[in-house]
Amino acid sequence: MRFELKKLMEKLGVNRVLAPYETQPWFHYDSTNGVTCSAEVRMGPGNEDIEAEIQFLKDESASGEDGSGGGTEQVMRLKIVPEGDGLWKPTEFIVRAEDYVNRIYDWEDKACNFFRACIQALQMSELPNIDELIKQELGDDDDWSGGKRGKIGRKAPKIKPAQLMGMKRGI
Repeated sequence: MRFELKKLMEKLGVNRVLAPYETQPWFHYDSTNGVTCSAEVRMGPGNEDIEAEIQFLKDESASGEDGSGGGTEQVMRLKIVPEGDGLWKPTEFIVRAEDYVNRIYDWEDKACNFFRACIQALQMSELPNIDELIKQELGDDDDWSGGKRGKIGRKAPKIKPAQLMGMKRGI
């Protein structure tokens, strides 16, 4: 999928078109868990690419599951390059070291939705629940991998207008 630059910025949650070297950052510090989540969208020096990243930075006092404290976790990386005709195309999408390029249906759009969902949590002063957002935004509802749960066979429910208003027939 290809996007116009202004539309792409909107899909990433940026309210303006970034200039070369410009960055739009978001962050939230959770003092209870000793974790900072930072997210940013960056425009490359010559408008040759756009990168969107999300990281968790853990305090030294925060102990991980493996007993180690502190450190950085690269949660997400999205790279977008110009395609010509003023359109831009995502080329890389990695979440928790897993490459999603061409692994899920409409991965380009879902990548933008995932990033925007994360920054929405940050804007509400919350740490994004990455595992939940992976299920929610990157789920296999439109999976290409054999149609486990594709759209085939789904039907829209038939709703009679009178039912919407709580009316009974024949009155």
